[in-house]
Amino acid sequence: MLATETHPETPGGMSSAEWGERTDHRRRLKTSDRLLIDRATRGFGVLQGKWKVHLIVAMARGIQRPSRLHACLPGISKKVMTDCLRGLERDGLVTRQIYAQVPVRVEYSLTPLGWTITDAIVTLSEWSKHHSGDVTRARSEYGLRGMETDEILHARLTA
Repeated sequence: MLATETHPETPGGMSSAEWGERTDHRRRLKTSDRLLIDRATRGFGVLQGKWKVHLIVAMARGIQRPSRLHACLPGISKKVMTDCLRGLERDGLVTRQIYAQVPVRVEYSLTPLGWTITDAIVTLSEWSKHHSGDVTRARSEYGLRGMETDEILHARLTA
């Protein structure tokens, strides 16, 4: 059907193109919602990765030396830790201080910007504390519904 033709189901004799534009407009998110999503996505991007939150929390607790950070995070390799610290430094959350002594001493610490993200981490932790049971139940129920659907489909196919 051409855009200029009238679709039999469109109200008021609108063309399909006009109806499509009207319904697309209704389905779009508001600008404020798109901005909220974009900002949240960028925020999660800063924390993306298995170890960044661990490192931020450890530094917030006063651990600054790379050897101590590595020791308190079992399972992280030195290379991965260094990459994560560099990423946090690049994003302005962490600063690295090198002391000219023998042997060279390096310390990492949270910047004022890094300290602000600890509030978001605590808030997300609190949310998880209060709702992780709900999420676990929902996942379990979803899995059961999926199994029921599979059984129904299997029964129909084998009948």
